[in-house]
Amino acid sequence: MQESIQIFIADDNRLLREGLVSMLVEQNDMLVVGKAPSGREALEQIKRLRPEVALIDIGMPDKDGIELTQALRQDAPEVKVIILGMIDLSDEIMQCIEAGAAGYVLKESSFDHLVETIRSVHRGESFCSPQMTASLFTRIAELASEKMPKLQNSVKLTVRELEIITLIAEGLPNKEIAQRLFIETQTVKNHVHNILDKLQLQNRLEAVRYARERNLLKQS
Repeated sequence: MQESIQIFIADDNRLLREGLVSMLVEQNDMLVVGKAPSGREALEQIKRLRPEVALIDIGMPDKDGIELTQALRQDAPEVKVIILGMIDLSDEIMQCIEAGAAGYVLKESSFDHLVETIRSVHRGESFCSPQMTASLFTRIAELASEKMPKLQNSVKLTVRELEIITLIAEGLPNKEIAQRLFIETQTVKNHVHNILDKLQLQNRLEAVRYARERNLLKQS
């Protein structure tokens, strides 16, 4: 016989808390081992009961869901946390993931979706709805693009690297660049690789655009 997933519920809304208990106990593979109306009480009980999954309200007044999740990562890291959120905010979801949550479910979601999330998280998977996952990846891309200019501006290219970018801008292939600079073709390839790696760019055209935007191309 399959063992039941041990679940703890932390939510300051009594109606929601009791409603979840009554619905989850109807699942053959789930068992609610405890519940609490506050973050501090939930932390103490979870540390003692050691449930497998904890459903935690994002907005509890004394210790919100993010703070409680961070505390559990330190005191009960084996407990998998699912945050119950009010709105689909990518920044909030990212904060929950950074705090250690394995799942994020909107309170307006269906009960079937919550059950699916509990089972997925119990199996060791991280879980958000497809819509929230798309929103999250969009936000990650935005943060990456915000950080990229700062990273690039802190990078210093060598004189040789600037010479090579200038020759690339003139349309010369690696072999002709090597002949112009009296170095091996493989050395040019190594320099190009280092340039792209330093600037975290994908190709030679991006490197040329980077140099032109910053007036780094050497005058012939």
